[in-house]
Amino acid sequence: MKILDRLFSYIKDEKKTLVSLGRNDICWCGSGRKYKRCHLETDEEKRRKKAM
Repeated sequence: MKILDRLFSYIKDEKKTLVSLGRNDICWCGSGRKYKRCHLETDEEKRRKKAM
């Protein structure tokens, strides 16, 4: 049961992080680049597809 709790808490934490991430913050992937230059475009595309 503890393993499942850890898995689901990680998913919740990741969603919170992506929502609160600003364009000029360091990217969540660990590349050291700004979010707007790294994953912003792909994340926005995923959100648009999910909204449809």
